[in-house]
Amino acid sequence: MALKAEHVQEHFRGQAPAYPELMQRLIPYYDLQADVMVSLMPGDRTLPLSILDLGCGPGVMASRLAAEFPHARLTLFDLTAEMIERCEARLGANPRVTFRVGDFREDDFGSGYDLILASLSLHHATLDERPFLAERLLGSLVPGGQLITAEVIVDESPQVQERQYELWRRFMASQGEDAEAWYRKHLAKDHPVQVSQWIRTLADAGFSAAGCFWRYLNFAIFSGWRTTV
Repeated sequence: MALKAEHVQEHFRGQAPAYPELMQRLIPYYDLQADVMVSLMPGDRTLPLSILDLGCGPGVMASRLAAEFPHARLTLFDLTAEMIERCEARLGANPRVTFRVGDFREDDFGSGYDLILASLSLHHATLDERPFLAERLLGSLVPGGQLITAEVIVDESPQVQERQYELWRRFMASQGEDAEAWYRKHLAKDHPVQVSQWIRTLADAGFSAAGCFWRYLNFAIFSGWRTTV
């Protein structure tokens, strides 16, 4: 069942003040995942790209994008005004940056992008919503444009899935978090996707060379391109 937007909004309003630190305690190799995503981006950092950060949170990745691509135009899109306010505070006044509040499952997030980044945000969409969302993402890219997503995943094997969840809870507990509470919240609110399912969904939507480029436990990074013709 999909969470209503107001429930997701309330969830992130409470997390906004200390979101980056919280993510480091909840997600193994959180900083490394950002490094992997950046490594998948276009190598020529002087390009005047148009980049969408979909589910930008408090702007941690956005501030890195602004530094990595000094000539790029950034659109930062998030569900809550509180997260966007954190983005604005982090990035400061920057004519290259546009801020937008909305629900990516329903609202327009623009088009004409060379690069779309969705870092740990798409698991708020149900599995039934993903095919249409993948089509919208493809349509929002220019020919030759790239999509990169960091995902919450679930393994195809129940036995592997159980082991991965056990190790994830162990990691959270080692960081001082209530692992069982976060695990229950995950089961109740998130919509993790299987690796093969997301690759197939991207391919069916029209993405080329869609694949998984990094994975650890129940987290993975994917990328795909819109063809140039």
